[in-house]
Amino acid sequence: MVLIKRTVSLVALLLLAASLCSCAGGKAVTAERPRDEAFRTTLKKETSTLNIPIEITTDELARVLNQTIRRDLYKGSTRTRGMSAEVVRNGPIVVSAADDFLYVTLPISMSLSYGMFEIPAIPLKLKFKATAGATPDWRLHTEIYYQGLSDLLAEEVGIGPLSFKPRSIVEGFTQPVQRVVSDLITQKINELIPLKAQVAKVWERAQKPVLLDKTYNAWLKLTPREVMMYPLYARNNRVRLSVGISTYAELVVGSEPAAQPLQPLPKLTLVNTFDKTFRIALNADLYYKDLRDIAAPQLLNKRFDSDGKSIVIKEFDLYGNGDKLVIKLQTQGSLDGVFYLTARPVFNLQTNILSVEDVDFDMQTQDLLLQSADWFLHGSIRGKIQEQLNMNLTRQIDQSRQMAGKALARMQLMEHVFLKCDIKDLKFNDVIVQRDKISIQVYTEGESALIVQ
Repeated sequence: MVLIKRTVSLVALLLLAASLCSCAGGKAVTAERPRDEAFRTTLKKETSTLNIPIEITTDELARVLNQTIRRDLYKGSTRTRGMSAEVVRNGPIVVSAADDFLYVTLPISMSLSYGMFEIPAIPLKLKFKATAGATPDWRLHTEIYYQGLSDLLAEEVGIGPLSFKPRSIVEGFTQPVQRVVSDLITQKINELIPLKAQVAKVWERAQKPVLLDKTYNAWLKLTPREVMMYPLYARNNRVRLSVGISTYAELVVGSEPAAQPLQPLPKLTLVNTFDKTFRIALNADLYYKDLRDIAAPQLLNKRFDSDGKSIVIKEFDLYGNGDKLVIKLQTQGSLDGVFYLTARPVFNLQTNILSVEDVDFDMQTQDLLLQSADWFLHGSIRGKIQEQLNMNLTRQIDQSRQMAGKALARMQLMEHVFLKCDIKDLKFNDVIVQRDKISIQVYTEGESALIVQ
């Protein structure tokens, strides 16, 4: 009886061992597909600045002021009771620029009268300092300050029975003269620099794709966001207003990008400084089908050994899930089944290599293999897959960079308006996993200027 019980127990152990062996070899083991994760759909965006320098010389401004400011400047009473003054312009106005200010010298002659008494006209030069700015409704304005006289005057002058100080008489009529000069400078600067009209043309044109290269069908796509203006630059007898259009810029290869609905010109944002860097995003898309084609010859129908056991990969697939790449394997041999690994794509700008890191079995696959095939879980298959899923993107990135640099050396945006950009650096920006591809974004970086000719 005892012998029969021992025989039955031995048979049971043999059946159990056979069952475990079939689980690790003959019977297929299928892991569950990883749970679907949401994708990040858009790459990060770096803003660029279209720099629009608007410049005039002080000679141009002086010429216009000399044509505009009338001869008669003031005629009326003074602070001295019974005394009147007549002020006329008697020479060319001189304008200079330094330290971000305009300096205006206005030559005049001043005649004084008191009852039946008069004195000969006194030649003087009034000095003013002005700065210019803009309002959010795009109107340029000036602020002007009286700086005194450029001539020495006698402390006192007699006229009939009176004696007076000429300097105090001058200072009494500078306010009305100052208003005249300020209003005319404001008017003429707005005529010389039609700020809103010039920027509006660029703003509208920037919203339409621009063909950069017919050979590669490469397009520059801009998405303008706001308009900024830097305070007046006035030095070395040149007056400049720097206007910047903040925009997203990207190089698109293929069919013409769809034009977005035109956005109206926004209010002008006044800033103390802005980044004049122009960045063009260069996107490289790596489709999973291309990765499969590259990796398949090194993985499909290849034998992998571990701890005296071996498998052959019969099917191999890739797809995106959330922020990771999923690798699906179907194996035969010591372990028949379907298993999933995940990996994180990484781009190295120094080598232009897209690689995968953190290659590991999905959690559900790990749980299954811990029970049935621990040898496979810790074998060499992960390292081999990681080796085969690397791709060098030097050709694609260099091609995009050359296209951008060549086209932006001098690109016509509209009639008589050219965009000039000096491309200097190349920087990595972002990488995202999508359903059918991995998208990588680098951007070229330089400084831009719009040239009006």
